Amino acid sequence: MARILLFDVDLTLVKTLGAGRGALDQAFSDLFGIAEPTKGILFDGRTDRAIFTEALDRHGLLDGDADGAFWHLANAYLERLPAWLRRSEGAILPGVRELLAALHETHPGVGLATGNIRRGARAKLSHFGLWERFVGGGFGDERPVRADVVRAAIDDVAAAIGVAPDPNDAIIIGDTPLDAEAAHAAGARALCVATGSYTVGQLEDGGADWALPDLSDLDRALAILRS
Repeated sequence: MARILLFDVDLTLVKTLGAGRGALDQAFSDLFGIAEPTKGILFDGRTDRAIFTEALDRHGLLDGDADGAFWHLANAYLERLPAWLRRSEGAILPGVRELLAALHETHPGVGLATGNIRRGARAKLSHFGLWERFVGGGFGDERPVRADVVRAAIDDVAAAIGVAPDPNDAIIIGDTPLDAEAAHAAGARALCVATGSYTVGQLEDGGADWALPDLSDLDRALAILRS
């Protein structure tokens, strides 16, 4: 089966209980001496590029080389993230391990479409033993717009499995209406799970093609992803 399936990371595959925000806040504090730098900044459904840039801009730290400022902060965040993951009591979300195992048996085109920086996604998923389940993807290193992440992910995974990129045969699995919006903007469909901040009803109202409480109903999840 050549269908491309692209998973979000945070609150879709795993919950890290604030490890990412904690690592970013610590990096900000260590670099710039600013306390609570991300207070009030929305993380759900956004890319690290957008989140980090908003935080830097809010504190007047984007003058001059904006890309350099982003990577200065991003590298400090990446240095601190593993320790935050170890101290948090995060977990793989219900049904994820079983679903990925079932897809691994029959389906080569499983990748990521995440707002995380690539190395951040790798750190989080490696912490839970899931990184090797994915053949490629799109990440939030360079792209502040989530739909662009999805487009890049479709191209990357298609190349990895040797098929032509076809958004019409791609499904994005996420936990926010922004995941559904990005999927549709890229020409794909969206399965959303209510394992984050949104209910099934809110996800349906937000445009999800399918919405489930979580991925624990393996037969239902597989039926959707193979439909």
